[in-house]
Amino acid sequence: MAEESKAAQIRKQVEYYFGDINLPRDKFLLDQIKLDEGWVTLETMIKFHRLSQISTDKEEIAQALATSELIDVSDDNTKIRRSADIPIPENSLEYWQTIKNRTVYVKGFEEDAKLDDLLEFFGKNGNVDNVLMRRAKPTKVFKGSVFVTFKTDEEAKAFVEGDVKEYNGKELTKMTQNDFWLKQAQENKERRQNERAAKNAKRNAADSERVKSQVIAQFTKGLILDVDGLPSDTTMNDVKTFFRKFGDVGYVVYEAGQSKAQIRFGGDEDGAKDAWQKAVDGGADGKVLYNETEITAKVLEGDEEAQYWVEFNKQKATKRERGNSKRGAPRMDRRKSKKAKTEE
Repeated sequence: MAEESKAAQIRKQVEYYFGDINLPRDKFLLDQIKLDEGWVTLETMIKFHRLSQISTDKEEIAQALATSELIDVSDDNTKIRRSADIPIPENSLEYWQTIKNRTVYVKGFEEDAKLDDLLEFFGKNGNVDNVLMRRAKPTKVFKGSVFVTFKTDEEAKAFVEGDVKEYNGKELTKMTQNDFWLKQAQENKERRQNERAAKNAKRNAADSERVKSQVIAQFTKGLILDVDGLPSDTTMNDVKTFFRKFGDVGYVVYEAGQSKAQIRFGGDEDGAKDAWQKAVDGGADGKVLYNETEITAKVLEGDEEAQYWVEFNKQKATKRERGNSKRGAPRMDRRKSKKAKTEE
């Protein structure tokens, strides 16, 4: 019975790696399966942390996967792949929305809760595809909340509306992932409004310090982080909030709906490099996740960095000229100018 239990653990873990939730966003595995018609060596697989905790015996792993409907094992028991009969889902917004529709947010677990215990708990209440333990960055401390993806929308709804209200005697908070993100968006909006009000109150006093920091930044190398892979629903304030956890964000260049952004950090030389390293250190397996989407980044250097500052100084000079023009205009003329602009 012990061997059967271990084999089941191996199957469950490997099927998770190659499953519909993990594989479409696992850059490492996606790169590996391109090398040999989808095959990945067991030598590579036993380097995966959770699988290695169960077994590093390649023959044992191959035998455990022999009965899997999702995983194919090579004839010599040295390689595995996702079955060619089960295509990998397209990594698209539409696909991930279907995942969100059957994903539930649950809060109320102890910080020392174990993933295996949570999998067992949720497995008793439906067919579960995935349990994601939400962790604080960069400490990786469990927040006490999870995202649970059920097999169907109906199972997710049934769990939210069902009688399961406690875990180990502690009350649980439950809602769909869509409702959770709506709640988060409202809270973020209120927080941004409060931050904006505080910023406006301090603006006059901070003008001289801001000008000083901008001048210093022009002569400090390694402050610009070029980011790629942002979700299409990202806002500039979201980018600022995310990267402020890793460094002093001074300025962000970002256009709504795009995947790229440039973040300028304050402080000493190589501030962008230090901030990105903190983000990497706080991620899982060297990945930086932004709202569960992996992002990549590089620090601008050489001509790219110089061009950034050329454009920045042009924009700053243009704004200064506009400001001087408005301050120099007669009051009546300014009103007329504003009215004309409105009518256009």
